[in-house]
Amino acid sequence: MTLTFTIDSGEISTLNRNLALMIGQFDSIAAGAITTAALQSREAIRREVEPMVQGGATTWTKRGLIVRYARKNDLRAMVGYQYGGGNWEDNEFTPKAGGIPAGRYMGLNARGGDRRPKAAEMQLRRAGIIGKDQFITPGPGARLNTQGNVSGGQYQQMLSRVRAFTAAGSNQNAVRGGSSRSVDYFVMRRDERGYTRGQLGAQPAFIAKRRGRGRRGFVPAFWIVDQPNYERRFPIQSVAMREFRRVFPAEFERRAQSAWRNRGR
Repeated sequence: MTLTFTIDSGEISTLNRNLALMIGQFDSIAAGAITTAALQSREAIRREVEPMVQGGATTWTKRGLIVRYARKNDLRAMVGYQYGGGNWEDNEFTPKAGGIPAGRYMGLNARGGDRRPKAAEMQLRRAGIIGKDQFITPGPGARLNTQGNVSGGQYQQMLSRVRAFTAAGSNQNAVRGGSSRSVDYFVMRRDERGYTRGQLGAQPAFIAKRRGRGRRGFVPAFWIVDQPNYERRFPIQSVAMREFRRVFPAEFERRAQSAWRNRGR
């Protein structure tokens, strides 16, 4: 999610605007004030929004909150979380290729809306294990980290055991049987008669993980569901804009008054 800040002349007193124009420094004063206000908006997001992340924001998420500085010939500043593949140029905060996935997470939780499919879900779809409009969510058999997420290794293990790797020549799928059954997953299906492993026409209900003595029991590890929807949880925009409007007028005044006092030196 990215917020763009631009100058609002209504927030500047006539006196300070005229001072800046008279000494020919309006653009440089405005650029500095906008940038300072954007930097303070970033700090407000860190202070008020990031503690709302379940388990606390990770270091990777915190590093992904960046600022694009305003310039005399471009009176815009930006603050937001990197998505990857961005094009903020000419400063040390330029997003690099690959980006930070937390940008998508923070942005979606700020806006609310439907979740996009993850790589594991796309792999399950390609293998025909789940429908093309279906998703998976963690069940009681999944191990979650402090942020409430499933590790990439756990997804890979599940995909291997349900034989979801479809690329020609791929050897990532687990061999049927064998010692790898000590950590095993399988697809549980359901029809009008109840749950079944292989009943023709039964629809996938969840991906189960074997457990118990002899691995004869199981527990749902991933529920197979319709598209999940995120609620609007993180007030990033309101926090950032409130702080920007608080800081910008006072910062413009401070810079204009300082430039007026130092004119001709």
